[in-house]
Amino acid sequence: MRFFYNLIYGILLFTGLPFFIFFTRKKGYSPDLKERFVLYSDKKEDYLWFHCASVGELNLARPLIEYFKNRKKILITVSSPRGKEHAVKNYPYATVRVLPFDLSFLIRKFIAMYRPSALIVIEGELWFNLITVSSGHIPVFSVNARLSPSSFNLYKKLGFFYRKIFNSFSLILARSETDYRYIKQFLGDESRIKLCGDLKYVSSKSKKKVEFYAEGKVIIAGSTHPPEEEILLKVFKKLKEKYPDLKLVIAPRHVERTDEVVQIVRRYGFTPTLRTESVRAETDVYVVNTVGELGGLYRYADGVFIGGTIANVGGHNVLEAAVEGKEVVIGKNHYKIRDMVQELESEGVLHIAEDEKQLERIFEEILEREKPAVDFEKKAEKIFNCYVNSLEKLLKLEKKSDG
Repeated sequence: MRFFYNLIYGILLFTGLPFFIFFTRKKGYSPDLKERFVLYSDKKEDYLWFHCASVGELNLARPLIEYFKNRKKILITVSSPRGKEHAVKNYPYATVRVLPFDLSFLIRKFIAMYRPSALIVIEGELWFNLITVSSGHIPVFSVNARLSPSSFNLYKKLGFFYRKIFNSFSLILARSETDYRYIKQFLGDESRIKLCGDLKYVSSKSKKKVEFYAEGKVIIAGSTHPPEEEILLKVFKKLKEKYPDLKLVIAPRHVERTDEVVQIVRRYGFTPTLRTESVRAETDVYVVNTVGELGGLYRYADGVFIGGTIANVGGHNVLEAAVEGKEVVIGKNHYKIRDMVQELESEGVLHIAEDEKQLERIFEEILEREKPAVDFEKKAEKIFNCYVNSLEKLLKLEKKSDG
C-alpha cells in the first residue's frame, strides 16, 4: 500500500508543484521548498512534536502547547505559509517548521533529525506517511479528533486505506460523541479511542485584553460574510427605534472586505468608526478592520451574531462568544458546527434565527433579559484535564507542579 501511495502522491506532487509555487508566491508567501523537502540540517534534540495544519489548529492547540512547554522542547510543524507566520509570532519558544511533503523518506529524515519523543496531531490531519511512518518510531496521538459525515462516508469507501491510518495512532481523543462513533468504526482496538470533548471550550477563552469603549448596549456581529452585513443593518435600524443608544460592531470574516463593508454601512445611513481609528465606538456602527482581536471584543457585547450562518458557509466559531457568557444568535446554515450548535442550544445560550424577522425578535429578547448563567469554566477544566491526563499517562511525563 505504501509503495502505491508514494507513487501516486509523488506523481501528483511533481505535476502540481509549479502551480503550488506560483499561487503561494502570488499570495506573498514563500513556498518553503527547503523545509518541505527537508533540505536543511538542524540540532537533534528530544522534542514533543505538535502538527497543526494552519492558524485555526494552532490556536486550538495553544492550551496544550503552553502546558507542556516547561517540561519538553516544543517542535511545531504546519502545512500552510500563513500557519508558519502565525506560529513563529505566537510561539517564540518553539522550533517551527513546515511539514515535509508526505513521502515516506522525507518523514523518516525529519524524525531522524529532531528525534521527537511523540507526535500530537491536531484535529483532522490524516496524512498517510506522517501517521503510519511516525508510528513506527514514536507514539502518535490525535487530539480533538473530528470526522464529518461526508468524510466518514468517503473513508468507508476507502476503508482499507483509512483503517491503516486510524490504527496507527497510539490514542485518539475525540471532540464529540458523533466523532467518537464515526472513528470507532475504523478501529480494531476500541481502547485506542476516548471521548474528551471539544478543546475549543478551553482555547476559545480569549487571554488577550482588548480595549474598547461604548455607551449603551452593544451587538457584535463576528466573522460576517455577504449578505449578512446588510441583513444585520436592517435589523439594527429597527432595534435603534427602541434602543437609541444601541451600537453595532461588525467584524467581517475577511479583513480585506473592510472598504466594501464601510460602503454598505453608509448606504444604510450610518457613519462607521474603524477599529484602527479609535478604540471607542464614536458612531452607531463600529467596523473591526484588525486581525486577532474579535475574541477579546466579545466580552463587551450584550448579544452576538456569528457569521457564515445566513450566508451558505456553514458557520464559524460560536464558542468564543459563548465562553464569555454571551448569548449567541446564528442563521440556519450551521452544518459545519452542528454538534456545537446542538450543545449550546441545549444550554440555552444559542438561538437560531430562520429569517430576518426572527433575528430582530431574538435580539430584542436578549437585550431585555439578564445574561444566562452557564459555568463554562468548569466544563473547560474537565475537558482540558481529560486531554492532559490522557497524554501524560502515555507520555510518562512528570505532572506539572503547582509551584
